[in-house]
Amino acid sequence: MAQEPFVRIAAPKGEQRHQRLKRKERETDVWMRQVGAIGKPKPGSTWVHVGDRGADMFPFFLACQANQTHFLVRAAQNRRTEADEEEITSSLDRARAFPSQQSRPLEVPARHGHKARSTQVQLAFGHMTLLPPRHEPQASNDPLTVWVIRVWEELAPEGEKPLEWILLTSVPTTTLEQARERVDWYRQRWLVEEYHQCLKSGCRIEERQLQTVDALMRLLGVLSPLAVRLLQVRAYAREAPQRPASEVIEPLMLAVLAQRSGHSPATMTLGTFWTEVARLGGYLARRRDGPPGWRTIWKGWLSLQTLLEGAHLALHLHL
Repeated sequence: MAQEPFVRIAAPKGEQRHQRLKRKERETDVWMRQVGAIGKPKPGSTWVHVGDRGADMFPFFLACQANQTHFLVRAAQNRRTEADEEEITSSLDRARAFPSQQSRPLEVPARHGHKARSTQVQLAFGHMTLLPPRHEPQASNDPLTVWVIRVWEELAPEGEKPLEWILLTSVPTTTLEQARERVDWYRQRWLVEEYHQCLKSGCRIEERQLQTVDALMRLLGVLSPLAVRLLQVRAYAREAPQRPASEVIEPLMLAVLAQRSGHSPATMTLGTFWTEVARLGGYLARRRDGPPGWRTIWKGWLSLQTLLEGAHLALHLHL
């Protein structure tokens, strides 16, 4: 619904934590700006901002409240909490004391040199009241009640760190079904990671030799919807590889790729379409080859656009 590019500026050498907290502008302010940019939902709608560990900030929680939206973030801070007997304990410690209420399978995607794998995780949930940071000038002094969902792996494969998510949300979570749904919401965040990977590794937005910010922003306006479109097509090809490509792909694009690869547009499936795009980028599609990466897909997509341009020109030629 919104995106904001910014340049990461290194912190001054020797800067202390109390100095960082007093800065007028901080990199993490982008979270609050995005909440404000998206705004309030229409009546009858519920919007939930899903964030990674970088969004575990009281100002972010308060920004969501101010815009009548909810949040669901992965906890990073071991915050002070109020216990039933006015005893203050730590949020992560309390969450890890929740008893498991269900064991369920989970598919963990590939990441940073780690292969995708299937695992079994435990699920627990409860609620607690978080106390505001004592030295955070942007935070309110009021405690905040949140629901907490913990997902963890008791046994991990050799060489893998056991998975653990502790999720904080403002959305009431009182049943197992609701807790499972919150976990599925958080899993959707991986799609955002894939979007940025497609934009950076595939479309190579950071490698463009542009000289001005305005030029880069205009290019981002072109490449962002293209990255979304590539994500859509890949999702279709993975979820329903036997679905006819003609239901999703533009007729001329499908006809050109089918002609180039020796298939029929009427019978080409989405799985075959995606593989043939990858082949144009150098993918060999051998039995033991993994799925094509974004760089390969980008090369294949560019080749397909060149073929399409030729087809469009041919349609307008009168020989």
